Amino acid sequence: MDALRRLLGASPARRPPPRVDSDDVYPAHMLDDTKSLRDIVVTWTLRFNDVLDADKLHASLSKLLDMGDWRKIGGRLRLNDKGELEINVPRPFTAERPAVFYTHQALAVDIEDHPLAKTLPKATNGPSIQPGPPGFRAFAARQDAPETLEDFIYQDVPQLSLHVTSFNDATLVALSWPHTLMDVMGQQALLHGWSLVLAGRESEVSPMLGAREDAICAAADAAAGGKEEFRLKQKQLRGWALLMFGLRFAWGLLRNRAVETRTVFLPERVVAELRRQAGGDLAARNRGEEKPFISEGDVLTAWAARAVASSLPRPRPVTVLHALNARFRLSSLAQTPGVYVQNMAVAAFTFLPPEVAGGLLGPIALENRRHLMDQSTEGQVLAFLRELRRGSKTGSDPTLVCGESDALLMPFTNWTRAAIFRAADFSPAVVRAGETEPSRSNPAGTVVFHHTQSMRPGPAVRNVVVVLGKDHSDNYWLTGILLPAAWAKIEEDMKKM
Repeated sequence: MDALRRLLGASPARRPPPRVDSDDVYPAHMLDDTKSLRDIVVTWTLRFNDVLDADKLHASLSKLLDMGDWRKIGGRLRLNDKGELEINVPRPFTAERPAVFYTHQALAVDIEDHPLAKTLPKATNGPSIQPGPPGFRAFAARQDAPETLEDFIYQDVPQLSLHVTSFNDATLVALSWPHTLMDVMGQQALLHGWSLVLAGRESEVSPMLGAREDAICAAADAAAGGKEEFRLKQKQLRGWALLMFGLRFAWGLLRNRAVETRTVFLPERVVAELRRQAGGDLAARNRGEEKPFISEGDVLTAWAARAVASSLPRPRPVTVLHALNARFRLSSLAQTPGVYVQNMAVAAFTFLPPEVAGGLLGPIALENRRHLMDQSTEGQVLAFLRELRRGSKTGSDPTLVCGESDALLMPFTNWTRAAIFRAADFSPAVVRAGETEPSRSNPAGTVVFHHTQSMRPGPAVRNVVVVLGKDHSDNYWLTGILLPAAWAKIEEDMKKM
């Protein structure tokens, strides 16, 4: 067959490396092995304003990945006979088959003297829009790093890669992995465990739970108590409505091909002012009544959704798609003496009619709060998971999208709870401080900035906002993948701030 393919000018079919009988085999779970996640290889860059010992970082990470079921992270992706992903873990790890693929580049310049690195986002006096992650690929991963799921399946490479870039006064630590491995809370757990091993505190590392048995499926299947109905079932797009939603989305892709990925910096005082403004909107609307609670997350969602809605050529409903983490919503997961390093995010939806989406900040934020509170109860998260299981097939995405068929879908992910800026303590690896000015706001060996991206961003990814979290001065960082008209609206908002 390969000879025929070569005769026709095609490349030979790729084959996975031969199986190693001594490998330990782990499964990929229901929320890991989906079509959406199979299409994403994540790269994550963390900036430190200190010079770190790269080899010490590598050695401690490798040591973590050789502890108990943490070994699952160091495995190789394969497809089994059913077409399901599984993870083959070398036993033991060796120099030829390591737990993590490690590369290090040392640049003998200060970070602000490097032509590209000096343009990395940094805190500003006021709100600002800065370059997004795509322009910094040189720091995100080694040149030949895997970019697709097939690159992992057809090579004997670990899921996790570590790429460190050292400057005279700073360090960039970049990790890359297939999204089928973990979500942001898994990332947080990895950073925390890594920090403990680096500090020689291996005994304090939390065990990895659910490595072999899917705790999500177990929770959904549990028969304890009454099983609630999925309340959004009537709003689920099916049949003709789903087809129309897909056609509108495809038409939008054809009409607006160019999207821009940028980083947004919002000082703490600006977010506080936005929250006061939203509260004032609600107080004016509900005179004499107690002002309802809205969180900073609700306000950021409202601010971003309004910018996108106001940039549209004509009013449309907006459906905000939230990633709701089941770890915090299911009692069987929250009350456990360990960590889950896998994907545990389920969808929640905020439905905004056109007159609300483009209106005052307060009502949008309140609608967001109301919808999330209604959908984030344990009963409803379990109902969502059961609904998801009914349509779940290996490597596919069940069509569980809710809302109006003519709505604009806006994925919005908030990482604030993961506290990434405080999750890593790499102080034991500090060779020397890079920033010594009195204005320095972070402890030694902690993150001052981070961003993430897909190694190969898909053309359909748009109207996306990721809240990266709060830095050590409680300022917010966000990444947006938006159309130029939406960025123009955000710039207009910032001038008013």
